[in-house]
Amino acid sequence: MRKYRRVMIIVVIVAAVALLIARMPSSFSTDLTQVGAGIVTVVLVHDHNFVASMEMLADVNRIRDEFEPDVEFLVADPNHPDGRAFMERHGLQIIRLYVFDAAGNLRAERAHQGDVDSLRRFLNDHRR
Repeated sequence: MRKYRRVMIIVVIVAAVALLIARMPSSFSTDLTQVGAGIVTVVLVHDHNFVASMEMLADVNRIRDEFEPDVEFLVADPNHPDGRAFMERHGLQIIRLYVFDAAGNLRAERAHQGDVDSLRRFLNDHRR
């Protein structure tokens, strides 16, 4: 009986961990070659060294499932050579959100404002 109880506890723990992992949001891609690949792309210039950048990432993460798969969400990391080169090529700044059209043209930008509803409206205005 004691062995059966231990097995059941292990099964419950494994199931709980699997459920938590399944509910975690997927990570943001850093493949900036996707910009201009035929889909509207939102690029967050995110530097994990800044609290405001972490907050903006969390805000985008809260609402991105409302826009996917019609909109691709990417992260440009200024601390990585690819992210830094992308920022320089397009004249981007940190802790900002940029919207590129399907052809890769920069269409809109937004600084961190800490308001998920206005972020949602901004993305709705620029999703096409």
